[in-house]
Amino acid sequence: MILIIAEKPSVAGEIAKVVGATKREKGYLSGGNYLVSWCVGHLIEMAQPAAYDEKLKKWSLDTLPILPDQYITEVSSNTADQFKVLKELMRRTEVTELIEATDAGREGELIFRLVYDKASCKKPFKRLWISSMEEKSIKDGLAKMKPSSAYDSLYRAALCRQRADWLVGINLTRLYSKMYDKTLTCGRVQTPTINLIVERQREIENFVPQIYYSLIADLGSFKAYTKATKKEDAQEIVSRCTGKEAYVTSVEKQEKKENPAALYDLTTLQRDANRLLGYSAQQTLDYMQKLYDGKLATYPRTDSRYITADQEAHTRSLIDTLLQTGIYSTIISNDYSTNKISMKRIVNDKKVTDHHAILPTESVTKEKLAALPTGERNILLLVSYRLLSAVYSPYVYTATKAILDIEGEAFSATGREILETGFKMIDGQLKNTINATEEKEEKQDGGENAMLPPMAEGNKFTVIGITAEEKKTQPPKSYTEDTLLSAMETAGKSISDSELKEAMKDSGLGTPATRAGIIENIIKTGYISREGKKLLPTETAYTFIDLVTPTIKQPELTAEWEKQLSEIQRGEIADTVFMDQITGFIRSFVNDTKALYSPEQSTGVFERERENIGTCPICGKKVVEFPKSYSCESGKGGCGFVIWKTIAGKAISITQATKLLNKGKTDLIKGFKSKDGKPFDAYLILKENKSVGFDFPPRK
Repeated sequence: MILIIAEKPSVAGEIAKVVGATKREKGYLSGGNYLVSWCVGHLIEMAQPAAYDEKLKKWSLDTLPILPDQYITEVSSNTADQFKVLKELMRRTEVTELIEATDAGREGELIFRLVYDKASCKKPFKRLWISSMEEKSIKDGLAKMKPSSAYDSLYRAALCRQRADWLVGINLTRLYSKMYDKTLTCGRVQTPTINLIVERQREIENFVPQIYYSLIADLGSFKAYTKATKKEDAQEIVSRCTGKEAYVTSVEKQEKKENPAALYDLTTLQRDANRLLGYSAQQTLDYMQKLYDGKLATYPRTDSRYITADQEAHTRSLIDTLLQTGIYSTIISNDYSTNKISMKRIVNDKKVTDHHAILPTESVTKEKLAALPTGERNILLLVSYRLLSAVYSPYVYTATKAILDIEGEAFSATGREILETGFKMIDGQLKNTINATEEKEEKQDGGENAMLPPMAEGNKFTVIGITAEEKKTQPPKSYTEDTLLSAMETAGKSISDSELKEAMKDSGLGTPATRAGIIENIIKTGYISREGKKLLPTETAYTFIDLVTPTIKQPELTAEWEKQLSEIQRGEIADTVFMDQITGFIRSFVNDTKALYSPEQSTGVFERERENIGTCPICGKKVVEFPKSYSCESGKGGCGFVIWKTIAGKAISITQATKLLNKGKTDLIKGFKSKDGKPFDAYLILKENKSVGFDFPPRK
């Protein structure tokens, strides 16, 4: 008998259908020659320090660094019952072989191997590696399974990553928390991510805008532009040039072609979902996971944007299926031509590693799409439209740039004539379909004419009028999840070492599978707040980043570790080499930091950062920021006024808390969640008894 272990019950159910295990038992399915069960995520966790020594239960600088000779794992209390089921199934005498069917990636490998080891199982197993929950994909995967040894290096890399992150988290969190008398979580990836946000916000705060003047000349059928740095210069140009002749001094005409974007990997999908729909990275991952479990999309946690050559025929068939469902009838009516499809743009064997790009499946129908919750439907539309767009013809246009002389002043005019709409037609249709909320980029230095009239050097036009608009240079924008994900992905751009830069190119800060969780965690721990789409640092984040050593807040450390983890995964270096380096780093870092510790300088650092954000509406004292709330400084024995930092699943920013105190009402806040998980928008108000309540906008 063969035991198949999946990562989730839904996946186990789909595999069970294929192998004929249809009888439902407690914690597993059975039928034929198969038992099919599941892990429910991480059943086995790294043990807490107290498991090594009871003395380590208490946080103390004296007990650091914590560097175990042997690592201890323990069964998660939340999933202990399911582990018992798996352990019992593994030990059955009739079970002679196992199939590992956890998610096909580093984390999935770790989940299964830890369960296998904890149960002291020695029976042989094979690896099922699939990218879709469709029946055909499962059958193909079962026919092409490899022995467990083919994935040993992947497991070693996953185990090293887990242990390294545990060592950093346990030691550095305790170190800084005890030094500054405040819980300060530290992490290999989260700390440099916080630093990215803090540095960007400081750039914004320190930015000194420069005033300039945009001059717009009206030439009848088109407009031309120039700039002036001083008001008096702008006024003089307006006065001197209005009503005069503009002479064309040069004309450049160039045909340009813009190719469509590649298919989605998880990060680019999360970025677009945030930019177009305002979804968080975690929301997008959750929606994708449901689509994957529902057999409507392929594996979400991929870092590839291409397919392999042997998938080309199937993907072409998939495109035909999508077009025939009626979902994209508007596109069809706008002459989506299959003759303009080029599959070569999305086929690249060298850029597909563990998984190909995210795709819809042939299970998608108009009826299934219509039945989906809004979030899942929108994500599936993004994925489906991206496939149709990625293979379509380029956007082709003629770009014209003319320089005109007006009384000795050089004005420029640009125009664009569209020759072939190509994939832009599809992208435009998508935005209309999903009601995209994309913010328009404000042009700083003039605009582009839809089309310039025919002109040649020496032609003249009469200046009807000139206007001067005062403008300011703009600071960089605050991070959104879209731009932060991009920054995390390409953090290596700031690294000079070529090998480290190459490692960061593919890995960056975190992985496609972990970045959403990292962002959510730094929000949950109070380092970052959401304001609309913006991600803003809290006062705690500013202070924390100023305190920590540059080594752990810059990307170099993560880059080096990611490089070595990749080498372990490829079998190029031993895992012991990596772990020796990590333990050596932790030992030196902790001891060196402790040696510089001064209680006099460290005590009260975070107490001093608390500032008055408003007046308590009950007792009139100050309302200050605490880790989980904005509360009256009178404390537990006082009036009890509190604004919780998280209300109905939504983080409340200091800006909105201040408005609530000063005006009695916040701006409209989007993304609250009811007890049954349904999203809603509302204002927060101070009720008559001075408690916080909801005020709902009028129904449309």
